[in-house]
Amino acid sequence: MAPDHPLKAYLRELGADMNPLPAIAGTYEGRGLIICADAACVWDDLERFGAAKMIGRGRVEKDGYDIMTVNRAVEIMPANIEHIYSNEPDLLEKFLASRRNEYRKEFDPPKHSHSHRRGAKHVWPLGGHGTSGLSAALVGIGLGYDEIVLCGMPLDNGPHNGEPPWRRCNFEREAADNVDTHINQYWERARRLAFGGRVKSMSGRTRTWLGEPDGVGKKDSEWAA
Repeated sequence: MAPDHPLKAYLRELGADMNPLPAIAGTYEGRGLIICADAACVWDDLERFGAAKMIGRGRVEKDGYDIMTVNRAVEIMPANIEHIYSNEPDLLEKFLASRRNEYRKEFDPPKHSHSHRRGAKHVWPLGGHGTSGLSAALVGIGLGYDEIVLCGMPLDNGPHNGEPPWRRCNFEREAADNVDTHINQYWERARRLAFGGRVKSMSGRTRTWLGEPDGVGKKDSEWAA
């Protein structure tokens, strides 16, 4: 691992800085990454970031950006997906197998699977702390992306996973804020040691912690032929 790799300080604090990064590390420099999680707000987040394209029946894409999905978001993401991530790699194959058939015809298959555990194509020496979304953002840094935008990752107790709006999640307890810093301790470490201002969020607590990307609010108002 190069001395100046942005994950080095983060991995050192984890005690994992001697573990090798996968060969894919650093190969996406010069591009942006949109990480799509499965909170109900993901579609609004994507539209406000200008990644909802009114082409055909509609798709998710934005010039200069690749797409990464987290956990089951791969099932319903109408996009050419570059990366999929989960802290539970045994579930990735199930999520991928459940991807809508129409997407298999319209879009390329997802290219790279990632996790901090064996079972994915690329295994990263991360601890898996602070939810799969945090690990996905760290993988984005490891891949070399210049800008990373989180969509559908508010880390609040609102609806996720396509569940009904009245069913609550436990993210505010599972990834609780530190009383003194008002940010989850694992996200604070990543923000301080790895993100370098390159990770932004469109919603929720992660937006409060990381800030919004520039140029939000852009939407395509007309359908293309």
